[in-house]
Amino acid sequence: MRTTLLRAGSLAGVTAALLAASAGVSDADDAVAGSAFGASATVSVLPGVLTDSKGITVETGQLAASSSTGPASASVADVPLKGLVTAKAISSSVVDGAGTVAAKASVAEATLPLLAPVAGRVPSIRLISARCASADGHVTGSSDLAGVNLGRLGTLPATTGPNQRLGIPGVAEVIVNEQLQRYDGSLEVTALHVKLLDGDAKKLGSGDIKLASVTCGPSKEHAPQAPPRPGQVVVVPAGAPQTGDGSLAAEG
Repeated sequence: MRTTLLRAGSLAGVTAALLAASAGVSDADDAVAGSAFGASATVSVLPGVLTDSKGITVETGQLAASSSTGPASASVADVPLKGLVTAKAISSSVVDGAGTVAAKASVAEATLPLLAPVAGRVPSIRLISARCASADGHVTGSSDLAGVNLGRLGTLPATTGPNQRLGIPGVAEVIVNEQLQRYDGSLEVTALHVKLLDGDAKKLGSGDIKLASVTCGPSKEHAPQAPPRPGQVVVVPAGAPQTGDGSLAAEG
């Protein structure tokens, strides 16, 4: 009898362990992840572009970064990125729920002195923000810009769809509401992405600047098992950016 009881107890223990492990896997499958940051810059500027500049190289990393793994929010005030960009404040936050995530990033009172030589003035934007959300396998994202003055770089329409491009050919490109859909189903949204083109006609330097960027992913349960097929929701327009990790530019 004693042996029988011990065996029954062992079986119950094993069953409980298997159920707990199964629940853990289910929770992991239902988990979604998000991240956000206010600004980043990786730029090499040629001599003479900025006032009294002898040429500089800047790599800031992600400023005011937050994520599902922490911190949940971050902010930085009075941001001068070596004269390339200024901002009164940048911030980001990520909020997790049961099988959901929402991320937001914003930049207040931004200027882009770096682009003054080609824009004819110092471009300014009163507010830049990006947001994304993931729930029930659906990932959405959007951007907002207010008080935009980009000078000769161009004028944004009242309603700006994903991946709106402005700029000076061969010199600088400004992508507004950039949306990159990855093979794993996650969506990266960057409200304003400035690229300095390093071709034969380069006049400023090379590199890029991202302002207000967020990423949201679906749960493993809802993630696609194979890359999206050509001709479906995700498309690659001519000249679309490739991130090297399978990302594609999404339109629509």
